[in-house]
Parts: sequence; C-alpha cells; structure tokens
Amino acid sequence: MRPHAAAVDVLNVGVDGPLIFESPGVGSMRPGSVYAPARVLHRVLVPEGRVLLLFADPARRPVSDASGTVRESFGPFGFGYRSEAGIAAACRDGAAPDVIAGYTGLRAVGPTTGPAADPRIARDTGTTFRRYQQWARLLRVVHGLASGYDLTRSAVDAGFASPSHFSDTFRHTFGLSATDLLRTGVRFDVSDSEPHAPI
Repeated sequence: MRPHAAAVDVLNVGVDGPLIFESPGVGSMRPGSVYAPARVLHRVLVPEGRVLLLFADPARRPVSDASGTVRESFGPFGFGYRSEAGIAAACRDGAAPDVIAGYTGLRAVGPTTGPAADPRIARDTGTTFRRYQQWARLLRVVHGLASGYDLTRSAVDAGFASPSHFSDTFRHTFGLSATDLLRTGVRFDVSDSEPHAPI
C-alpha cells in the first residue's frame, strides 16, 4: 500500500494484531489502532491478519477530535483508540456492524450539500467540498458493488468522468487500486447509509 490521504477521517484497528503506521514527521510505529484525520498523508500496513477501517461519512458525522479518544497523539494522528480491544474482539466474534460502530461513539450531524456550504462542510467534517464530493462518489461505488454491479458500472453510475478519474481518486484515497483491494476479499458494510446521488 502506498502512502495516501483519505478524503475523510478514518480509524484503523488491527483485528488480529498490531499495525505498522508510517507518516512523514511521525516516523514508523506499531500501534493496535490509529486515527488519521482527513487529507493527511500516511500509510498503514497490516503485517498479519485483518484490519477494520471505520470511515466517518462526512454527511453523518462531525470531524473527530481524537484527543479524548486515544491514549497518545503525535501530530494530527491518534494512537491507542480507547475502545480498540472491544472493537477488535467484536470483529473476531463476528459482531453485527452496529455493535462494532457502537464502540466508536460517533454521533450524527445534519446533512450539508452544495459548494456554497463549503465552509460549513470544512468545519463540520474536516474536509473540503471537493473531497466530500469524491467521498460521496466512492461511497456510491461501494453501494453499487454491494448491490452486485461490476466496478465499471458502479463508477459510471457514481458520476466519475472516466475510468482513470475513478482509478486516480480511489488510489489517492485508499493507497491501492480498487482491483487490488477487491482481490483481498474485502467486505463492505453499507447497512447504515443510503447511496448518495451523484454530486
């Protein structure tokens, strides 16, 4: 996986063991979990087992302040999420997604849309309208895949201008190609979200 900057906040939790975290200015660490805010370059490797990635949907959740939810912080990153053991155990036990999400304490916010809402989006979500737009399109692709459509149709339906536009956006957000991610056997849980209309 290449260094990348997710469009939205993401909590990475090592389900079966510690992660390898790397970022310019912070260096390399082996935490059990790491919170990475939107648009900050980093790389998380999984040397063994599985990882759970919890992405904060900007339309539903406010920007996170990790300071009260992690044991230590370095720069913008938080390490040792307060519920990492519970989250990892719930994943290993096959708990329902809402049970796993319950460990995070994320709260909902009202929706914000349109370029005129950019300052509010930035304040409430920690990302720009453009990155929110990309995230909404990526989420729509995931909904398409979960509904049984192929990657190409899902990307077109989501409003990506071309296959290369989708590929570039995906690689920049996740650090690897969509095809490489799908080959890992990843499972998508979209049970708590509705597909966003193309923006």
